[in-house]
Amino acid sequence: MNASLSPPIRRALAIAILIVLIAALYLGVVQPLVDNYLADRQSIAQLQDAVAKYRRAAEELPARQAQLAALERDPASAAGFLQGTNDTLMATQIQNRIKSLSDQAKVDLRTSQVLPSANEGKLKRIAVREQLTGTIGGILAVFHGLEAAGAPSLFLDNLSLRTRPVAARPNAPAADEVIDVQFDVYGYTHGAS
Repeated sequence: MNASLSPPIRRALAIAILIVLIAALYLGVVQPLVDNYLADRQSIAQLQDAVAKYRRAAEELPARQAQLAALERDPASAAGFLQGTNDTLMATQIQNRIKSLSDQAKVDLRTSQVLPSANEGKLKRIAVREQLTGTIGGILAVFHGLEAAGAPSLFLDNLSLRTRPVAARPNAPAADEVIDVQFDVYGYTHGAS
């Protein structure tokens, strides 16, 4: 069966085939090329921004190195660090500070244990585990003294609180609750070894 199409239908069919071929050529060849070109331009722009940032950092490097050298020579920069020739002496500094603060706050120092030191980057962490018993006001005074007393800087960690009821006596003023506290105190020293 050989059916012949009329000329307008043949023209419409030829135009439709031409449109499909042009669309396939655009979607298969041109569009991927355009997408790659746009992605490459975006990548180039990001790389140019990164190069500019690295150039600025390289220009600032001598000034930053001079600042670092000045800080290393300045004795005030070591004020926040523990000072001593060995870990035991530095841990004793922490223990003495806690003992002094607990005496001032009328808090009982139950136990004090030196924990193993640990290297953290270029610093060494010196830690002590303490157990105190006292009123909430006394315990808070010790904590405040540890963190606010200046050099060397000390930090609290692993805090554990437990209250103990106080036996009330008839016709006696209300007493503060007694609190058992266990915590770690640590500070840092230069030069991890």
